[in-house]
Amino acid sequence: LQRNGDACLIQFIDTGTTKTACISNILAGKVKDQYFPTVYGKGYYGDYDKTTTYYKQAKQLWQNMLKRCYCEKDLKGYYGKATVSQRWLNFSNFLEDLPSLVNFKQWLAGQQKTGGKYNLDKDLKVKGNTCYCKEACMFVTEFENKSEGAKNGKPYTKMGKS
Repeated sequence: LQRNGDACLIQFIDTGTTKTACISNILAGKVKDQYFPTVYGKGYYGDYDKTTTYYKQAKQLWQNMLKRCYCEKDLKGYYGKATVSQRWLNFSNFLEDLPSLVNFKQWLAGQQKTGGKYNLDKDLKVKGNTCYCKEACMFVTEFENKSEGAKNGKPYTKMGKS
């Protein structure tokens, strides 16, 4: 803990993360550890760029992905059957990696209502894959996602909406 006027450098015990904040915000409980897993006990937000135009849509997609993998109550999900890579447990990394995924521009157009709906898929690019990660994921049309799911005998699941 270091103090400089009203600003204070604090370190969070659980993650070791440091942050500078106003003392009044610290005392009011407004300062949060962005590296503590708060999303389904696994995901954390990190320091992401809120100026990224699609961060809200990406955040919803990321939360739904985590829900599918780590929420026992999500009946449409993959609880106990699929995981999310260590890198993508951090939303900031997920947001950074999205533009490199196949069909990202089509997914984004669909989010902006100027294109068709695309879903995040983990096992078309790498058959049998059970981990959501940059290397294996891509965006596919809802039709492709539904068709492939039916072929594999698994239920149709939409990552974009839950």
